[in-house]
Amino acid sequence: MLTKENNIANITEAQTEELNNILQKWFNIKGDYCETLLQGIAHYKCDSGIMSDAYSSEDVDYIKEHMIHLLDEDGNETDDFYEEISNYEDNLQFINCSYELYKFSEKHNFIDEDVYSLATELEEGGGVA
Repeated sequence: MLTKENNIANITEAQTEELNNILQKWFNIKGDYCETLLQGIAHYKCDSGIMSDAYSSEDVDYIKEHMIHLLDEDGNETDDFYEEISNYEDNLQFINCSYELYKFSEKHNFIDEDVYSLATELEEGGGVA
């Protein structure tokens, strides 16, 4: 049995197709910190650890409209923001996309960070790894 550490290098054609099917709705969505949503999620999950790096432009608009009371005077997330975010997750693209990619990684025993990175490669390559 392969371990999670070396599994992504052996992704099958069927798994790549399954991942592409998930990604079709997330490809080329404008990001806030990065150019695209998928790039932002990969940056957040693999590099920075800063959740706001994963936001899409639409996420930022939604947060400003519906969650402004949970931000401080400088527009930064507060502890209350992080405690309450689950009440708003159905409307936030970065959470929904991240969750779908995480479910895929768990289903196939991949490291989720590897799946996030591969997702950006697939986006940049037009769906071809």
